[in-house]
Amino acid sequence: MSEYWKNAGFYWQPLGGNNIDQISGHCYQYSDIVYNPLHQPVISTVLVDIGKFDNYQALGVPHACAAVPDVRLLLEPGPLQAQAIFLTHSHPDHMNGIPHYIKAGYKLPPIYGGKYTKMILEDLFLQFGIEPDLWPQFHIIKDGDSFVFGSLKIETVASSHTCFDSFGFILFSEHATIYHTGDMKIDSSTYFRKPTNIKRLTALSAQIDCVVADFCGIDDDGFAVKEVDTFKKLVKIIKTSKKDKIFLPVYPTHPEMYIIAFLAALKLKKNVVFFGNPDFYSYLKRIIDYGISFTHMAQNRIKVIYTHERDEIATLDNNYVVIGTYNHVSLAFDATPQNSFGIITAKTFFNPLKGQFNSHNIKFVSVDDYPVLQGFGHGFLGDYEFLNSILCRPTFIPTHCPSYIVNNFRELAEFIQLNLIEQTPVNNEVYQIAQKNCRMVQKNASLWLAVTYSAGYAYFTEVPQKPTSGEGFLKRTISNKRNQNHFKMFLHKRKSAQKSADRS
Repeated sequence: MSEYWKNAGFYWQPLGGNNIDQISGHCYQYSDIVYNPLHQPVISTVLVDIGKFDNYQALGVPHACAAVPDVRLLLEPGPLQAQAIFLTHSHPDHMNGIPHYIKAGYKLPPIYGGKYTKMILEDLFLQFGIEPDLWPQFHIIKDGDSFVFGSLKIETVASSHTCFDSFGFILFSEHATIYHTGDMKIDSSTYFRKPTNIKRLTALSAQIDCVVADFCGIDDDGFAVKEVDTFKKLVKIIKTSKKDKIFLPVYPTHPEMYIIAFLAALKLKKNVVFFGNPDFYSYLKRIIDYGISFTHMAQNRIKVIYTHERDEIATLDNNYVVIGTYNHVSLAFDATPQNSFGIITAKTFFNPLKGQFNSHNIKFVSVDDYPVLQGFGHGFLGDYEFLNSILCRPTFIPTHCPSYIVNNFRELAEFIQLNLIEQTPVNNEVYQIAQKNCRMVQKNASLWLAVTYSAGYAYFTEVPQKPTSGEGFLKRTISNKRNQNHFKMFLHKRKSAQKSADRS
């Protein structure tokens, strides 16, 4: 194995998030190396995110309860030891690897993340029974903050996503400047949080050489659905249903849907019942603790309750929206086909609820009928065409999507003059970045650490990365063939538009 870290340069290593066919377990190493006056390498290393791998069961380790990226070398004393962990946002696939490392006995460097991210992470520590004296030091960050670690400067940039305090990072080195997008879309209609800071990105456009990009939604054309459009669709569906009781489940880790659903109910002067499992109430409490007061927003126009007790529900005059995470229609609501209607805002999470609606003969719509209902936290192709247009044609380094999507996208990317890294990155490979040039300097085996517990301690088992999602998963989501057809259609559309423009 080559010791790349003995040579000056700016190095990037995906440790999770550049999987073969899945998009989780995100974790990225950035190491900037310069020489001191004695011509010795001085290394500045930070990590961005330490998530968990969703499909850990497929790794085949008995009794495993999770899988995490392998960052052991970066947490132990040595030349590459990380000086900080920067968290883009609070979602499990970007953050939930952290408690497993602490339970395995590792001491983590200081963590930098948003206020809401800190709240969710501390909830995780309590769930895992981690004593406060073992919690890593946490620094709350905001849009525009900057930090220096040796030769590496990092600036925080607000990103529009599905939760509060979502950030990207600009990493400045003498070798290159990189924009790490985090989960990001171009949408200024976000509720109760800052949108992606396009103004700052535009100001830095001449300096940004590379974009480590969230390509999760790249196989959808146009711009990602705006939250205001999701809000308008909810209002229209609720209004045209002409039903008194609306069941509107939301995905637990996406606070923006809690708020959009609430605002839709408020717009139509329908009371609100927050109703779900303990996980839902935990996230709801954090939203309220963060500073969102649903009672204040109601302004006496509607009533808001947080249980489903019959006596309380009776005070709502059979005119309400039930917002929560639940897979059954509670008897407390006396739901019938005549008075109720359902709006399902997630593809698979609420499948049992569909059965409940069918068994009660209650009509409902879902994201299959209206994809806008799901809301989107990831940029579509149009978002990245826009980003490419405001920057000076940087090199895009894709993450957060299966590698086959990147390979299928290459012909279209070339046509729209979006510069992709020459080789599709895979977890654990090391790339040296010099301005807009990215080349692989070390090819390591891609692996995950399956996590098992014994007597309260976490133990890791190395498992090589392999295709894990299975044909069934791909058919339900983004199969290779369907993805190829998408990009062919997008390319045909753009070529036709160009021909029309040339004729005119």
